[in-house]
Amino acid sequence: QMCIRDRFGAFLLACFVATKYLVPYVMFPAQQHQAVYKTIEEAAGEGYLQPDDTVYVVSRNGVTKAFPQKYLWVSHIFGGDYGGEEVVLTYCVLTNLPVPYINDLDGEPMDLRVIAQTNNNLLIWDTRSGEIIQQITNTCELSRRQLEPLPVSEMKWESFQALFPDGEVLYNPFEKPLEKILDFLMPLDEAHSGEEWMFKTVSFDDTRLPSKEKVIGIKDGEEAIALTRDYVRKAGVVNVRVGQESIAVAHIPEHDIFVGFDRMKDGQELQISQVDFFGNTPEHGQLEPAFIYNGPMWAVWVHYHPNTKLLK
Repeated sequence: QMCIRDRFGAFLLACFVATKYLVPYVMFPAQQHQAVYKTIEEAAGEGYLQPDDTVYVVSRNGVTKAFPQKYLWVSHIFGGDYGGEEVVLTYCVLTNLPVPYINDLDGEPMDLRVIAQTNNNLLIWDTRSGEIIQQITNTCELSRRQLEPLPVSEMKWESFQALFPDGEVLYNPFEKPLEKILDFLMPLDEAHSGEEWMFKTVSFDDTRLPSKEKVIGIKDGEEAIALTRDYVRKAGVVNVRVGQESIAVAHIPEHDIFVGFDRMKDGQELQISQVDFFGNTPEHGQLEPAFIYNGPMWAVWVHYHPNTKLLK
């Protein structure tokens, strides 16, 4: 009897592991090494995107790539060459959060895979080091090392074409049967609108904002702040300090884009009142772009940063 019970327990454990870890690994295959990119002309000629489709944009070493939101969420992870340097973009559909990294962990390249979601945020497995990375905190859960995210902008496809005419776009139409099934069963619009959640693994106790409102977040250590998009739209530029981070969050009205810039320059903390998309200011020259959490939904942000301040 003990033998049967032990075997049954082992079977249940195997089912749990398969459901929690192996199913995401198989259903959501990363494209760190297989991602395909096309020029704007090539993608536009195929009618791949509509003008108001959302894309996430990463620029580095003179290379700029756009990642269409609606084609990211099945694979979650995409790699690309940026002037001889590999950058990996991760996207969590449950949080609505793009986070790019240089592919480097203590001097070694990472090989990233989807492993699970916890508290409505992506868990990523580096098969080479064995690290498990919580995307929204950029934390390696085993060693507690921190990855440094790269700046990323959210904009419409037509804005990308205007701002980066020589840019590239990830080409990842949902053509495989599994992709089409998942897209039908879990449509992006439902995941990001209303008050019904696909997975209720976060608390909804903090009602300062609707649970799915998309915010702009900045954090440093235990300190964090969230800004509503309407707040930044009205202000134009918001100068904030979070821990040691001094950031100007700006709204670019002609494209309805939100961007962050480092306010520290030559050892001085600047007050920014006017800045364009590329960081040019009338008084302080050009600012360096800074990473901001661009669009995470409020309930997920406040779960991971329960002491966050809010500007709304």
